[in-house]
Amino acid sequence: MEDSDPQLTDSAEMNKGNSEVLPELYSKRVIYIFSVIFSTIFGTVLLMSNLKQVKDNKARWEVLAFGVIFTVGSAITLTTVQLQTNLGIPLNILGAVILNEFFWNRSIGKDAEFEKKSWHKPAIISALITLPFAIALFAAG
Repeated sequence: MEDSDPQLTDSAEMNKGNSEVLPELYSKRVIYIFSVIFSTIFGTVLLMSNLKQVKDNKARWEVLAFGVIFTVGSAITLTTVQLQTNLGIPLNILGAVILNEFFWNRSIGKDAEFEKKSWHKPAIISALITLPFAIALFAAG
């Protein structure tokens, strides 16, 4: 007398092979929003965290170099080119697009599957870092 159903056993075996653990990453949308609202360097930190999760140290260094160079270059551009319009947001959008469309797609994969990591803690930290600068800017101007 056979105790197990062959179909159930086959199904269980198939599911056993598909039970890989997905990495917990900040989504492209979160990286984009943080880059635009706070600065490209904040999106850089989130993407670096993702790259640490997928164990791509080379890409982490590349993203860090890009983030620092882009942020410093943006700051120099904004102080040198004193236009009436604010170029900060368009530059942050450009930085966000480069982080997601170039670095994410190349290092993590455009269609990579992952679990979404909560953005609440980075939002609080980013706000606490940014708030004193915003207050000083308004107080000075």
